[in-house]
Amino acid sequence: MKNRVLVIEDDKKIGDLIKVYLINADFEVDIAYNIKEANELLENNNYKLVILDLMLPDGMGENLMEDFKLLKIPVIMVTAKASEEEKLAGFSLGADDYVVKPFSPRELVARVKAVLKRYEQEYGQILSFNKGKLRICTKAFQVFLDDREILFTPTEFKILLYLATNSTKVITREEIINKILGYQFEGYERTIDAHIKNIRHKLKDDPKSPQFIQTVHGFGYKFCGIKDES
Repeated sequence: MKNRVLVIEDDKKIGDLIKVYLINADFEVDIAYNIKEANELLENNNYKLVILDLMLPDGMGENLMEDFKLLKIPVIMVTAKASEEEKLAGFSLGADDYVVKPFSPRELVARVKAVLKRYEQEYGQILSFNKGKLRICTKAFQVFLDDREILFTPTEFKILLYLATNSTKVITREEIINKILGYQFEGYERTIDAHIKNIRHKLKDDPKSPQFIQTVHGFGYKFCGIKDES
């Protein structure tokens, strides 16, 4: 599945140019020409990276940075602000890279690939479900519910991740014990039920109307969250 990039740029010619080069590099691309459009696209799509112009018709691009940090989306700032102080200010806001206009589109594509590679090395794959309601950072061992980080024990995290990455099948308690807790586990199978109960509580998941973890009576559990497209 192709990586999806959001370009926030009020200059249509620049936005279209960036889009052409990214598509040629096998990315999927959406363009927002202002903050309002950017927020609408972010609400309905899952992006791997954002290319952000700082001077937009309805406000400053910097105002979006807090949202990107919460969503764990890397950002490349593309702007005419060229002074050292402005660059340092951009990085202090959380920018992953900073490109000054005018720029080489080929170099920008190279920077996009480099940032994504660094991000994947740091956080691993970020699994997103139910339109971003639940996100799991596989390498950073982080879970986010409605953009708020939820603290899980190592065992709870491993169980949730195992269920989420095997969502096409029902997982038995015995399989969870063997895959997560190890063959030497000396507890009872019902210990798994206690872990599932804690996970559900933290995810605010009602077992009678589950969004994420469904009980399959007589067998085990099945992850029922809907995976977002990349």
